[in-house]
Amino acid sequence: MSTHVYLTRHGETEWNTQKLMQGWKDSPLTEKGTNQAKQLAVRLSDVQFDAIYSSTSGRAVNTAELIKGKRLLRVIQTDRLREISFGNWEGKTFEVNERESPEDWQCFWQTPHLFSNNTVEDFRDVQSRMVTTVNRIVTQHPYESVCIVSHSIALKLLIHHFENKPLEDLWSTAPIPPTSLTLLKVNSITSEFILKYDTSHLE
Repeated sequence: MSTHVYLTRHGETEWNTQKLMQGWKDSPLTEKGTNQAKQLAVRLSDVQFDAIYSSTSGRAVNTAELIKGKRLLRVIQTDRLREISFGNWEGKTFEVNERESPEDWQCFWQTPHLFSNNTVEDFRDVQSRMVTTVNRIVTQHPYESVCIVSHSIALKLLIHHFENKPLEDLWSTAPIPPTSLTLLKVNSITSEFILKYDTSHLE
């Protein structure tokens, strides 16, 4: 018997379309992002969730509420499921950040295991809080089904941990698509991915 953990990223946001880095800052879901969340909600409508967790960022909470639908559950919000904090990079485009801090920018994307910055949250700290939080959720919901709505890099770091991949390989796979579905089965002995980044519910 295992706990089934349904992991998803929030729907598309206005800042996503403008190529602005969000991190701990926030922007609303676009119409497309809302529709993405609704389509995922339809796909998950028959899943008997015992709990739904979300980052405290509005984009994640709104996505989680759409997934919840008419279920008699409360979306449990926690800061520990938030995206990596981009510090001084937040609210700026990739191009601006690359121009203003080229060495740090290159290290972030080329050698993440060596990256260190005074304002940007450390990759290992993000991974640690995500893994600790998800393990705690699994412990609280043995043999149950839970949904977790989080963010692209935070989820990628979490999934890398369960796949035992080194941090230097963080960018070896494509970015996690909005409202894609990853299903993780976890018990006290093993963990197994049943789905990863699945978007078959999206039009």
